Amino acid sequence: MKIMHLSDLHFGTESDGIVDLLKVSIEDIKPELVVVSGDFTQIANNREFKTAQTFMSALSMPVFCVPGNHDIPRFDLWERFFDPYRKYKKYIDENLCPVFENDEVIVAGINSARRVLPHWNWANGAISGAQLDHLERVYGDSKKRRICVFHHPIHQAMNAPLDTVVYGAKQAMARLNEMEVDLVLTGHVHHASVTTIGDVDHRTLYLSASTALSSRLRSQQNGFNVIEVDSERMDIALYAHDGEGFKEIENYSSARI
Repeated sequence: MKIMHLSDLHFGTESDGIVDLLKVSIEDIKPELVVVSGDFTQIANNREFKTAQTFMSALSMPVFCVPGNHDIPRFDLWERFFDPYRKYKKYIDENLCPVFENDEVIVAGINSARRVLPHWNWANGAISGAQLDHLERVYGDSKKRRICVFHHPIHQAMNAPLDTVVYGAKQAMARLNEMEVDLVLTGHVHHASVTTIGDVDHRTLYLSASTALSSRLRSQQNGFNVIEVDSERMDIALYAHDGEGFKEIENYSSARI
């Protein structure tokens, strides 16, 4: 199965012409599923969400989505505290914990964004025990490949330009390993990286994505990831914008234990 992993679209800050280039890449690569790991918008207003909705509805394949911290209203404090996902549910997806399943994989998403946190920086994230229990029920006893999607990285991504606090991260990493999750897709830091964590019995691959469209670059160009997975291995390609289009710049392979 071929999956394209996008993150941090940040409509409202997209560079000129880059949306069309991304659409061309998606149609050329022809993934069976497009995964977006949060931050569709910059300030979560109606215009940005409508633009994101138009982009996704034009794609010819299913799109799997989870929210990010920028998808919670930044300036409308009443909505942030009392109905933080109203626009996300209206324009993107009513389900904050979506599930996609076919003959090869189970993809389960959870929401790591929070309207408020016990930290000065509310852009950080959290994963609860209840969310992990939900994942365990979704995966059950299936022998299919297990993929999990949320916005905030809970692992230490190499050379990441942004420090991220995720409440419950240690528990989440332990539980994901116990569930034998094969692949975790995240974003937030605008930095593509591949990290393998585990032991002799099981290894989980953590894949973070750069920002696909935003002009708010950190240490990398705009980009996305492509994953090809079967029962024996995963092949991962990192793509980056080179000024004319998106080109593959790195690739990794991981055999199943």
